[in-house]
Amino acid sequence: MADFWLSNKQCLEIPLIGKQAFKVFFCFAFAYFISYSFRSVNAVLSPELMNDLEISSGELGLLSSSYLIGFGLAQIPVGILLDKYGPRITEISLMIFAVLGALLFYAADNFALLFAGRMLIGVGVSSCLMSALSGFRSWYPMNMQPQLTSAMLIFGTSGALFASAPVHILLPYIGWRGVFLSLAIICATSIVILYFFLPAQTPKEQPANWESNSNKIKLLSWESYRPILTSANYLRLLPVGAISLGGFIAIQTLWLGPWLINVMNYTSEESSQMIFWFNAVLLITYIVNTLFLAKLQLIGISTFSFLASMTGVSLVAQGAAFFFNGPLSIFWWGLYAITSASFVLAQSLVVASFPISHSGRVSTAYNVAIFIGASLMQWGIGYFIDKGIGFGLAVQEAFTLSMGLYLVIQVLGFTWLMLAPKILPQFHDSENIKSTL
Repeated sequence: MADFWLSNKQCLEIPLIGKQAFKVFFCFAFAYFISYSFRSVNAVLSPELMNDLEISSGELGLLSSSYLIGFGLAQIPVGILLDKYGPRITEISLMIFAVLGALLFYAADNFALLFAGRMLIGVGVSSCLMSALSGFRSWYPMNMQPQLTSAMLIFGTSGALFASAPVHILLPYIGWRGVFLSLAIICATSIVILYFFLPAQTPKEQPANWESNSNKIKLLSWESYRPILTSANYLRLLPVGAISLGGFIAIQTLWLGPWLINVMNYTSEESSQMIFWFNAVLLITYIVNTLFLAKLQLIGISTFSFLASMTGVSLVAQGAAFFFNGPLSIFWWGLYAITSASFVLAQSLVVASFPISHSGRVSTAYNVAIFIGASLMQWGIGYFIDKGIGFGLAVQEAFTLSMGLYLVIQVLGFTWLMLAPKILPQFHDSENIKSTL
């Protein structure tokens, strides 16, 4: 332990290799596992919370969204902190809020305290994936970036699975308060692991002097984000994050269940089983991507080519799943899960296209787009279902209409992805970036 701690104070050999590379990855992955557990656990605990604290369904929905509110509000500051202080200090500092939030939720006896606790948790885990992407950009080879991103998603999806059946088994013995107390302890353990085993920021990785420019760019100014938000790479890949990945999150976390019940006429139990297998297929795909993405590059298949192909196939899978509700429906939904696992690669491609000094802001700026897209798609699908019913359509037809509109939006986004290089020749990323360093 002492030897490793001393090595943190010295310049590391970059890129990381061997045991140290695995050790650093595990630090990030364990924290992200906890983040996903916090995100997903309310789905299991909701009946207990409603009965114990007498909160309504509307309050339960608001309570669940408080996590996303805290998470979303923290993204831009997280990007600035990552570029100024590095992933180690940023993630440790923020996860302290997650511990405090979990303890507040554990002790809460009214809705206001529950809301505040859950919002603090959202703030606390808001940097778990972004810190990892920033650290990967600094400490690992460029060709490993997509592979590492997929590997992180394995741990995140595992956290979601942990927060379902295992938590449900423990619930009769420790109650919902015991669940949050346990998560607070696990989160505190993660902070200790991050403190001792993540590399300290080295001189080689120090970002450019924020005050060296005569203009003294302010951290929260437009100038700090202008080269990112006007970058051709960012703009080209934006629809994949905001529309494809954002919509996938909306369907995975909310609309798949109602679709199966209202359109496919599944029972609640059958629907929950289908959702479990959908997530299991997703997890297996993340594992496969992690193992084989690097090998694809060796045979000449770039990460972008793989992403574009999977995005195109995803459109076909969704079209069949939405409009052909026959015996092959399970196959089409499974194919949608498989192809959607590639969407997250867009984020690693955007981050890798910028200097290390911009990696924190780039990753969080893209994450904000995903967050906004998921919120809009989650609301929009429901809005057009209600509109369809209001126009006199049957519930099944209203679902089909809404999903069909979402599919059209994705087709437009995919068209932009493929044609953007012909439309955006005026953007010169390197010049824009250098102008602010």
